[in-house]
Amino acid sequence: MHRNSLHGLTTRVVMALGGALLLVAGIAAADDSSADIARWLGKELTIQSSSVNDLVPIGGKFTLIYDAEDNTVRICTRTVATQRGQWRMDMVPGCNVALAVTRGERFCTLEDVKAGNAEVLSTCHRLRSHDIALRPSAVKGTVELNDVIVFPVEAGGDGKLGIAILIDSPSRVTDGGIIWGKQ
Repeated sequence: MHRNSLHGLTTRVVMALGGALLLVAGIAAADDSSADIARWLGKELTIQSSSVNDLVPIGGKFTLIYDAEDNTVRICTRTVATQRGQWRMDMVPGCNVALAVTRGERFCTLEDVKAGNAEVLSTCHRLRSHDIALRPSAVKGTVELNDVIVFPVEAGGDGKLGIAILIDSPSRVTDGGIIWGKQ
């Protein structure tokens, strides 16, 4: 009987510790800035439209993946036969572009991103990378480096996920276009 009591106590202690570990893990995940964009990770997205056509191919496919070693989110591109144009420079197929997660208060809508209000955009969850080569510079033999800002957005009432991408260029302040993609 003493042995059964000890076994029962041990079982309760192990279950309590297990529950505490799950709670701590849940809190840690909630504090992790990548937790907000977890729904977008691992989903293949397709570029639907772009007002900056020379930067990404319409119909091109990419997936956002979390790189735990670098604590970043990577854009992994791939080429498909139906896309118009090619991925170029740092966006060539592979997982070459690393993005830092910036936690905001909410997810932007595509309309928020199109409006371009910096105050509104600063409140949104976003991913950002600096110094990404997307095209040659106007100066022969050099490359223009850009900042890529990815806003995870819901693509509409159908539950599909989307992204809106802004490209900032130090030489032009902003490229002035939006790249839109969805599942």
